[in-house]
Amino acid sequence: VIITVPHYLHHEVAIYALQHGKHVLCEKPPALTYEDALANEELAKEQGKLLMYGFVCRFHPMYAWLKDYIDAGNVGDIYYAEAYRMQRCSQIGGWFRDMEKCGGGQMMDAAIHQLDILLYYMGYPKVKSVRGYTSYVNNDLPDKMDIPASGYASVDNKRIPRTVESFASAYITFEGGKNLFIKAAQVANTLNPGTQLELMGDRGGICFNHAGIRLLTIEDNQFKETTPEIPDGIDHFAQEVRHFVDCCQGKAQCISPAHHGTQIMRILNSIYKSAETGNEILF
Repeated sequence: VIITVPHYLHHEVAIYALQHGKHVLCEKPPALTYEDALANEELAKEQGKLLMYGFVCRFHPMYAWLKDYIDAGNVGDIYYAEAYRMQRCSQIGGWFRDMEKCGGGQMMDAAIHQLDILLYYMGYPKVKSVRGYTSYVNNDLPDKMDIPASGYASVDNKRIPRTVESFASAYITFEGGKNLFIKAAQVANTLNPGTQLELMGDRGGICFNHAGIRLLTIEDNQFKETTPEIPDGIDHFAQEVRHFVDCCQGKAQCISPAHHGTQIMRILNSIYKSAETGNEILF
């Protein structure tokens, strides 16, 4: 079963499918809460079924190439990572605007991909603490601006009141001294809209944005920057589904397992809880 319904239905449909003995590929986010994601994972184990989440960036040629590059030791031990996914004025409508149905704004719905890929590259390290911040500044701006729509559009594009945040950021620390910073916005007066990832290791660094990949290495006691050419043209959504089928048939080991989805939901829920309470969340 492949689940592509709105976020607030992911848990309900996943549980139903697993109870009926089906392997499941569920779109992100895994659920709206850590507790529901954990229940999904535990039921999949109990039923002996595959539960895979749609972190599709893992199947994109450039992200996959970087995973191999990192695993080969070229960056060394990654001690810091950061990402942003920023829009100036997303005019997305329907349930994407509803906190109760979407679970959050850009951080939950879109930047979850950037958060996941950084954690994936870092080996999903054990979290120590999360500090989050959210803002609702200019949340009514998308309905006022006379500009072309920015961002993808939902089938249900009704202009219901926006209750998701306009901007969110988080600082996450891990055991071993590693740390991560991420920010995401649907509405922000930013001069740098778009998406970017950066990772720093003790042997090199990586920066990845719309312009491509830039690599930093140290050779003969000098810094060297390179820009690799990576073949594209592969449908990463199709690759994701092929991988799911291969895993169902026992031909492959799942690279997007349920416990990663459970962990990322705990982090995301902690970001919003920290923002709400003003307190750092300790794991």
